[in-house]
Amino acid sequence: MAYADRVPSSRRLTTFAAVAAIHGLIGYVFVSGMAASFVTSVTTELITHNVPLDTPPPPDPAPQPKQMAPKLQPTETVVTPEPIVPITADKPFTVEPAPPIIPITPATGGGSGIVEITPPPPPLSKAVGVRARGDRNAWITTEDYPPSSIRAGEQGVVAIALQVDATGKVSDCSVTASSGHVALDQATCRLYQRRGRFTAALDDAGTPVAATYVDRVRWVLPR
Repeated sequence: MAYADRVPSSRRLTTFAAVAAIHGLIGYVFVSGMAASFVTSVTTELITHNVPLDTPPPPDPAPQPKQMAPKLQPTETVVTPEPIVPITADKPFTVEPAPPIIPITPATGGGSGIVEITPPPPPLSKAVGVRARGDRNAWITTEDYPPSSIRAGEQGVVAIALQVDATGKVSDCSVTASSGHVALDQATCRLYQRRGRFTAALDDAGTPVAATYVDRVRWVLPR
């Protein structure tokens, strides 16, 4: 009796295990199918469309206030304009200037006569340029010929410009046209500054002023 009770118990356990396995398999299949459908539904491409929005029309402009015309104040007097006289080309006309008004002082002692008005003469200018005093040819002689130029056979014409101050003294000398030889150019300025004598220039009022004096010196080899 004990063996018979034991055998059905083992069969019942096997049956319960088989039923549990079948339920587990069914649940696995059910869960797997739901997961697959879920993934498929999630990975489905989503297509969107832009829906245009209706733009509201612009608001109507605010009405501008009407400007009232200014009220004209009535005037007490009415001025009538002068009539305009048309000018025609066949009737030329000229406008003569009014004569100048000249005040006349009555002469003492009475009587009448004609008064003549003479304009004053223009002022005379006293402007004078720089003038050399004495003999310019005596300022440079053959004895002043540079020895180096004599040995080299140098000669030529030197043009200079002297700055003479208001006292008549030479304040500066510059060569405006060279002779082509430095020794002759330098000797010309040096001798003019040492021996030159001048009378200062005058302006329109006769006042001594500084001015420029130009001159030329020809250097010729002595024989």
